[in-house]
Amino acid sequence: MRISRNMVKQSKSEAQMYQVTWIILNAVKHLHVGKIKLAQFLKGSKSKIMKQIEDEAVYGGLFWYDIPTITGFIEQLETIGLIHKKAISGSPYDYSVFEITDAGRKVLEEKRQIPLQEIKQVKPITVGESEKETLKLIQDGKTVFEVAKERNLTESTIYTHCFRLIVNQLLSNSDILSGETIQKVNDAVNKLTEPTVKAVKEILPELSYDEIRCVLAGLQKENQNEAN
Repeated sequence: MRISRNMVKQSKSEAQMYQVTWIILNAVKHLHVGKIKLAQFLKGSKSKIMKQIEDEAVYGGLFWYDIPTITGFIEQLETIGLIHKKAISGSPYDYSVFEITDAGRKVLEEKRQIPLQEIKQVKPITVGESEKETLKLIQDGKTVFEVAKERNLTESTIYTHCFRLIVNQLLSNSDILSGETIQKVNDAVNKLTEPTVKAVKEILPELSYDEIRCVLAGLQKENQNEAN
């Protein structure tokens, strides 16, 4: 039987969706949070609330998806009964958190293939005027450190701008990071079954979360371009 290029693309896409299922189930297994916090955790949010749990498993595991898409995945897993909400009594309001069900544990333990559908609920990550100003300075040859100093912003903020620019293919990770750094992250990714920001950070503690996030964004766009 001859395997066509389209069949290979489809198989690769399905495999990525299976990974999404396992990443979310693993996160729910370790955390006790609601839908929004769970989505922020999987996205790799840098909010103060997320700082308390960012060391848990698969932090930033779905960083390349936007929050509405991630919440869509979570809702699908709830609908098919792999996770469920548990009501928690609290002051002044009651709230609910997600827990993994027995069926969800079985899927995770046996790595059963449960594909999810990527539903585009909103437009992708956008680039605003601030990001464009950062882009111009980088195109002028300035480093992230120099741009941050000139704009009186933190390096983390500039890296976030760069991440958005890379996702929108207005910037390459090689424009802000050395070839050695990119190669290190690429090598680490090849060793992992779930190449999350946290997992790569454990292999490469000398790199920052921001650097890893930008490299992974570039690699993700390259993979998407190859698949199209």
